[in-house]
Amino acid sequence: MINWYSIVANSFWLLGLAIILAGLSYYYWLADQTGRSFGEILEVPSFQRVIVIGALLVGIGLALTADSLWQGLPAAALIVVSVIALITSFRARSNTPPTQ
Repeated sequence: MINWYSIVANSFWLLGLAIILAGLSYYYWLADQTGRSFGEILEVPSFQRVIVIGALLVGIGLALTADSLWQGLPAAALIVVSVIALITSFRARSNTPPTQ
């Protein structure tokens, strides 16, 4: 019989890694197309949000598939750090004045 919980739980971290890989690939291409260095692109808030969202999904997937406390604690820490990073990222965005 199919274990649907396992499929859903593992899909979170798999989707998170796919988002991180897609984000890295896209922003690497964008850096090449715009003539900027990849290091400059790493400082762009939209890139950071993509990576943090991917890390959040990885943490959720790892927490759902954890078998013991020692596996769940690092996953929970990754979730907390990712949520804090997303909140500060969106707050910083809302506090910046619009460019003219």
